[in-house]
Amino acid sequence: MQTKNVNWIKRLLFSPATLVILAVSIVSCYISIRFRLKIHNNMMLFGLIVSFPLVFALQSAFKRRDRALEYLSIFSSSLLSVSEAFKQTNRMSRHNRQTIQAIIEGLQNELFNYLQTGNDDPTKVLSSFSQVSSFIILDKDEIDDRLKFRIGRYMKDVYDSAHYLVAIKTHGTMVGTRILSYIFVSIFPLIQAQFLLNSFGQEFPGWVIYIVSFLTSITLGALILIQQQLEDPFDRDGLDDIQFDKFSVLRNG
Repeated sequence: MQTKNVNWIKRLLFSPATLVILAVSIVSCYISIRFRLKIHNNMMLFGLIVSFPLVFALQSAFKRRDRALEYLSIFSSSLLSVSEAFKQTNRMSRHNRQTIQAIIEGLQNELFNYLQTGNDDPTKVLSSFSQVSSFIILDKDEIDDRLKFRIGRYMKDVYDSAHYLVAIKTHGTMVGTRILSYIFVSIFPLIQAQFLLNSFGQEFPGWVIYIVSFLTSITLGALILIQQQLEDPFDRDGLDDIQFDKFSVLRNG
């Protein structure tokens, strides 16, 4: 985890967005201090304009991550219940027991692989869950009717949670809000120095303006990076991405 944190800090400091924001901020500070450029307006109002779409985009990304964790928990627990239900039947042959367990584990791995990479067709991934129903139909004589009902109830939760997870993977947060946040974050470093000179130019030396602009640029760059990483909570590219090994309940089955 410590290595991952260090890599994340390196990505923050050397990401294109952060470097551009820092460069624009430094140039703006130099020009503003050199020519004493000031903006006689309320910086708080513009700060709200900058922060609102960015905060909204971050909140939307966090909500998607929380919902993904909820549905992933339902999926794993329901699929585990299906696996245990098949183990409870006494009439099923050893070969069929191994077959259905391999099918269930394959379904889990196929969904997890799609969520992490997005390389497969989501329709194909979802349709593959019908293998459990096909197995029950082909080997119905080896499964009790009561057990079939229980498995069907568990599989409904599996289907529902899998569809929700695929929907989260394929649909991101509102594009308009993200575009607005990127636009305002790009504009803010251009005029921040003028606001600071107007408010504190006579109280603080110029190097203070540089430091404040630098810290603000790093903060904005970090927020942009966090939002971009949370946009896809499955791809294992961020500090807060979902750890699939914690949900792989069938790995020892």
